Amino acid sequence: MAAAKNFTMSFVGASGRTYQISGYTADTAGFNCTFNPSGAAGAGSLQYWRNPETVTLVDFSIPTGTTQVSGYMTENGANKAGTLLDYVIHVSTNPMRPRLNIPFAAGTLIGAATI
Repeated sequence: MAAAKNFTMSFVGASGRTYQISGYTADTAGFNCTFNPSGAAGAGSLQYWRNPETVTLVDFSIPTGTTQVSGYMTENGANKAGTLLDYVIHVSTNPMRPRLNIPFAAGTLIGAATI
């Protein structure tokens, strides 16, 4: 049985502001992750985060022990090409997580799904 996991996504806005967004995955294939910009995300949180300005996803951090091994970002409900995230290298205990550079236009509905 898969275990639910919380993860964190760090975005940097065009203004220089940093947005730490909590995410939640049920750790099952095809699950649309949920997000909460002001606390821990859970199963009942929204399936997207609407960014208030142009942002860049710079870090993704997930705890070890997930059943699923990767996911992808979505943009306005569609797969954002070239955004496959390999969970193994993005585990929270890895101090050498690669820095991401995934841009999103202002007002985008940002989401994620497991594979």
